Order: sequence, then C-alpha cells, then structure tokens
Amino acid sequence: MNKFALLWTVVFCATSLHLSAQKSPVKFGDVSVADLEMTIHPIDSTAEAVVLSDFGHAHLGLRSIHESNGAYTMNFERHTRIKILKKDGLKWADIQIPLLSLGDDEEQVTNLKAVTYNLENGKIKETRLNRDGVFKEKINRDVNLRTFTLPDVKAGSIIEFSYTIHSDFLSIPSWQFQRTIPTVRSEFWATIPQTLMYRRYMQGYVPLHDYQVKEITGTEFNTHIHHWTSLDVPALKKEPYMPNEVDFISQLNFALSHFTTKAIPVIDVMGSWTKLSENLLRSEGFGLAISGNDFLRPIVKEIVGGKTDQEEIVRLIHSYVKENIEWNGYKVYGLWNIKKVLEEKKGTSGDINILLASMLEKAGIPVHMVLCSTKDHGMIRKDYPMSRQFNYVVCLATANGKQIWLDATDKLLPVNVLPVRCLNGEGLLVRKEDTETWVPMGSQAKAKTVVIADLKLTPEGTLNGKLTYSHDGYNALSVRKKFKDAGSEEEFVKQFLKSKSWNVTRREFQNMRDNSLPAKENYEVNIEDHIDDAGDMLYINPFVCQKIDSNPFPSESRQFPVSFESSKEDVYTLKLIIPPGYKVEELPQSKMLNLPGNSARYVYNVNHNGDMVTVTSALSINKDFFTQEEYASLRELYSMVVAKQSQQIVLRKQ
Repeated sequence: MNKFALLWTVVFCATSLHLSAQKSPVKFGDVSVADLEMTIHPIDSTAEAVVLSDFGHAHLGLRSIHESNGAYTMNFERHTRIKILKKDGLKWADIQIPLLSLGDDEEQVTNLKAVTYNLENGKIKETRLNRDGVFKEKINRDVNLRTFTLPDVKAGSIIEFSYTIHSDFLSIPSWQFQRTIPTVRSEFWATIPQTLMYRRYMQGYVPLHDYQVKEITGTEFNTHIHHWTSLDVPALKKEPYMPNEVDFISQLNFALSHFTTKAIPVIDVMGSWTKLSENLLRSEGFGLAISGNDFLRPIVKEIVGGKTDQEEIVRLIHSYVKENIEWNGYKVYGLWNIKKVLEEKKGTSGDINILLASMLEKAGIPVHMVLCSTKDHGMIRKDYPMSRQFNYVVCLATANGKQIWLDATDKLLPVNVLPVRCLNGEGLLVRKEDTETWVPMGSQAKAKTVVIADLKLTPEGTLNGKLTYSHDGYNALSVRKKFKDAGSEEEFVKQFLKSKSWNVTRREFQNMRDNSLPAKENYEVNIEDHIDDAGDMLYINPFVCQKIDSNPFPSESRQFPVSFESSKEDVYTLKLIIPPGYKVEELPQSKMLNLPGNSARYVYNVNHNGDMVTVTSALSINKDFFTQEEYASLRELYSMVVAKQSQQIVLRKQ
C-alpha cells in the first residue's frame, strides 16, 4: 500500500456514508412515439440533432479498506439520449469515452448499454449495440478512448447510451451543458466529501437554469451534494475564425485544490506554477533528462564539428533532430526514454523537443523549456495551476544574446518559428525561480506573401508577363508542404492552376527545400478572360490573383472573439503597361485604414505614370486574437478591402 493510500485509509476507515444514488430524469428505454415522430426541433429548425436528455453524476466515496489500496474512488455515471433529425446528424452516433491511464492504473468502464430506436409501421424497433462493437484506442500515454457507434442509425432515430466509469483518480470530469446541437435538458450531480476541496469554474455564455447544494452530516465528515441544471440550451453556433470551441462552450470544470482532515494539516494538491516547475526540473522525464544523458556528448560533438558560432550550432542541432526523429503525432510535454527515441527514430512532441534541449545543453547553449497548450487543447487559465492544462513543450534557447524559439516536430519548420498549433496565448517558462514567468507563445514569423504582377496589355485584350510569389514565415511552410506533397513540379503547377485560366509558358521555383529563405514561385503567363471589353471601354480588375471577393465577417454582431492562426501580411503589386491606342479613363482612388493600436492596417495605392499603372495593396493583421469589442472595426477593415479590390481600371480606346 502506498503512503497516499495509507493516509486515506487511516483517516477514513471508520467513516460510513449512506447516500441514495441520484437518478436520471428519464428511464432508460422509455422512449416516446412523439419524440420518434419529431422531424424538426421546434426552437432551432436548422438543428441536425437534439440532445433530449443528458445526465451525469460523479460520486466520490471510500474504497473498501480490504482492497490493496484502500482510498477514495470515484464512480461517474452517464445517461444520454439524442434525437437524430437529419442525415448530417448521424455523426452523433459515434461515441467516445476518454479514460485516464497513468502507469498501471486506468479508469474502467462498466454497465455500458447503447440502443437505437426507430419507428417502423407505428411500432418502436430497438437495435442494441453488440459487445464486440466497442473498441479501445490510445490517444497518448495518459489517455485512452473507448469508442463505439450505435447501430441502425438514420434520420429520425433516437439513440440512447449509459455507462459507469470507475476511477481511482480524484479527477472529476468536466461537464458540458452545451453542444453544437440544441439540448433540451442537461443536469450534473457531484457528491463530494467535505474533506476534498475542489475549485470549480463555469465557462461559456449560457446561464444555468438552477443550482442547488445540500449538506449531509456524517460521523467523521460531511458531504456536499451539488446539482446543476440547464434547460433548452441553444446550440453553439460556430463563427468564422472563432477560437477553439472548447474554450467557449458552456461547461463546468473541476480542479482538486487540497484535502484536509481533523488530524492532518491541509495538504496542497493544486500547488503553484513555481512548484510545478520545481517538480518538473527534478523529474527524470523532464529536467534530469536535459541535464543528464551524457552519452549524447559525442553525438553532439560530431554534429557541431568544431563550429563556435552559437546560432550556427543551434541550427545544426535543430536540423539533426528534426531530420532524424519522426513525430508520431502525440502531443505531450514529458519524455519517456531518450535512448529509445534515438533507436526507434520516432517519438512524441515531448520526446523530440526534450531530446533537442538535452543536445543543446551538451553543446553549451542555454536553453529553457516552455510548457504550452495547443490551440485544439484550449486556453490556459492561470488561476488554476494544474499540469493537465498543458499538452506540449517547446524550447527557448539563447544564442549570441538572442532568444530563439525551437520545435523539431516538423521537418519543414525553420528555427525561431513555432508550429501554428502552439500560437495560443502564453506559455510557462520552466526554470529555477521563486516567481512564475509567462511568455507569449509566438515568434517573429508571420504568414506573409508578396506578389508582383508585371504585366502588359496586348491589343488582343490579353495580359502577358511575369508573376512572382514570395512566401515567408507560415505561408512559406504551407507552400513547401504543398510542393512536397505534389511530388513533382508538374503536379504542383497543375494544382496551382486548378481555378485559373492561365497559360504558363515558363516556371521556376526557388528555396523550396531551404527553409531559411523565402519560398519563391516565378511564372511567365498569358492571362485571358480577365478583361471586360465594352466597345470603346476596357474594364480591368487589378487583381489577377490574391483577391478577397467577400468579407469573411458578414454578421454585424459577434458572440465570440476572432482568432487567426497567426499574424499575417499580404502584399500585391500590379505593374500594368498600357499599349498605344488606349488612355486611362478612370482609376481607383488610393485609401488607407489603420485600426487602433496598429492591430491591423490596409493600404491601397494607385499611381499612373506614362504608359504604366501601378496598384499596390497591403493588408497587415498584426495580431492573431481580436476581442468581441474589436470586431466592428475589424469587419469594417475587411469591408474596405473587398470594396477596393473590386474596383477596376477603366481604359478608353482612342
């Protein structure tokens, strides 16, 4: 028996608490014909499905002291019923049950029932899930999934499932009151001994219908029974460029803060960010892995090859790791075994980046790890110092007095550029300090593209000339991936021309494999069907490419913030030579709009000199997150971009 389990046994072995189990508001199998006949949700006619009832109860109680680790355990019961309204709603029959798995301990699922109900000839037909239809899938080292798909599901079906999770972990699962489909009723119960202190927080914009708490007196300690209810919860409607919905869906979250008894002082569980950093630095799978593993020294010496410039050393080691170790797709922040990672040439994000840090340390490069949460994992709430808020780690090295961000999971990613998935608020700098340090997750890189269209109008009404694309930062990464996936220049050009009526007479690509420089595409083209000929007038839109046709933010109001993948910059320049026999009748007017704090900017310039018209359009989005209060000005900016880019050059035939 471990010390933690023994502690709980000593304190609570004499405690006996008899509580009646809470019941689901609907009886399993008691499905009405009226619900089966429903074809449209009365409140949301667009809904593809609707949650009729969702019930959950997390009950923490004392495990029998006769078992090997007599301590508290948790039973989590769930009962859910969903009506499928449309074909697009069939995906709600795919069920995933996440289960914690730490070492040899794993949460277990019991009492699983799943049934599909259909109305056939006025009678209810039941189709039950077979036992062999349940599968186990490992997500990462800490989480497994039990997955199943309910059988015989079609538009009009009702699906229903229930199960119990048995857990030795004191982690109460989060409860979602809201989904991307409407919910008629959602309720959650939590039975928590007074000795276990959880901090809880609500997120989202849908208010609760009711919350009640009742205290039950026990011989050694009291128990609180909490009950939350939401009714007629609207679907979470996705908006363009909204952040991860996990951060804004209405949900109740729990975090164990500490536990207490009469005989033992308060024992802190949540701790602090500085304590978390200290523990990680003493961990074999984190700090000690970086400072240890001396067998790496001769490998590093061979990689460095006598070089002394720190920035060059960083590039060499970064290149070695990303070229030799394949990322297996798992997002974790710890390391398992460096030798095994090198032998198998494959590892998690934690394996790869901690290996990178350890090799940099052997080369004498100062390096710290930064814990972060990827965009799909959600934002970090600094008031709750819990390791589970993190799912990723990157390196922050110092070379020649400069800070350099490093991640070696992507072979096409250069130094000082982090994967887009990491650009999510701030990260925790792990170091030996008495105070926590948070750093913005980002780098100097933008998603930048500069296009120069050097074209000449022919008497036949076509445009001939050169087009040059220069991609930097995240746009360079995207283009290099497309180029690599295409397999050949011919296929890449074919995909590039898919929606264009261009004739490419010559092409050239530069730096597609050198990720330290901008990726460039050069084309010589003939462009037809771009000019409108109206008798004596020619109408030419300056944008033969890179045109924004519609505002990505059509709604006047906004419920959620705006989140771009990264800051970005798009520059387009047209140099148009007008042939003899034509004169400029009308040109678009130059204009500029700069948002407060220079958060975004649009510049549109037009010049006419002799037989040349030059149009330059430059859109800069200088941050990746805009609040709801900033939405109106951002929408106005894009409205101006669309309006200016639709204006035309008008020529008159002489």
